[in-house]
Amino acid sequence: MKEQLKTDIIKLKVGSNPVNNVLNISDFNVWISDNHILNNIRLTIPKNKITCIIGPSGSGKSTLIRSINRINDDVEKLTVTGKIEFNGLNIYDKKTDIAQLRSEIGMVFQKPCVFPKSISKNVLFGIQHQQKINKIDAFNIVENNLRAVSLWKEVSHRLNDKAVSLSVGQQQRLCIARTLALKPKLILMDEPTSSLDPVSTRSIEKMLLELKKSYSIVFVTHNIQQAKRLADKLLFICDGEIIEQGSAEKLFNNPDNNKTRAYLNDEYCDC
Repeated sequence: MKEQLKTDIIKLKVGSNPVNNVLNISDFNVWISDNHILNNIRLTIPKNKITCIIGPSGSGKSTLIRSINRINDDVEKLTVTGKIEFNGLNIYDKKTDIAQLRSEIGMVFQKPCVFPKSISKNVLFGIQHQQKINKIDAFNIVENNLRAVSLWKEVSHRLNDKAVSLSVGQQQRLCIARTLALKPKLILMDEPTSSLDPVSTRSIEKMLLELKKSYSIVFVTHNIQQAKRLADKLLFICDGEIIEQGSAEKLFNNPDNNKTRAYLNDEYCDC
């Protein structure tokens, strides 16, 4: 009994307990034609944390998160090897229900992508394709998710207005509300504030720090200061390889790799 207890403690110390992770990536590679975009990626995404991915342009950041809900599937001459395990299953298994996967792993893009519909219909767009909703439930879903992204007070009096009438920052929060309405287990964000002004950016950052209490978030950013404000876990990727990953506090204060130190201090990477 004592020996078993010791073994269990050792496993916990090395972080082998999958209960704490929402997603596990092992030996993952991506080629587009002959171009090796991602090389032997190994990564775990912790629950109820913000994992920030940083790295220079062309390093593979977007390819990585787009692989997590298979948005890259339509890319011509795409080849994938390795595993991305979500809910205990490899998402690249032939039996995977892609529509279900994308409802459980939501995606927010660099530029807000609102539909040519009303504000309320934008929030309901995804969930209405999954189930029938009566008017009372629909209103509650709209209100709850707009409140979650701090948009309710700004738009509650104009829910029937076109979504395109909102500011760019409001549109991005609306896109996040639309994602939340599906109750995903994981939210992927590919530089969602890069086209926003500083005020809108800080508003979304503040919102994300609240949302991580209920959601697991992967956030790609070029902005190192933004990563400092948001990240629980930090991943530095360059030339398709993970150079270093770990707690944000550790990497920002005392990284193990000189390339990580150079990038975080000078935004320079000699990969």
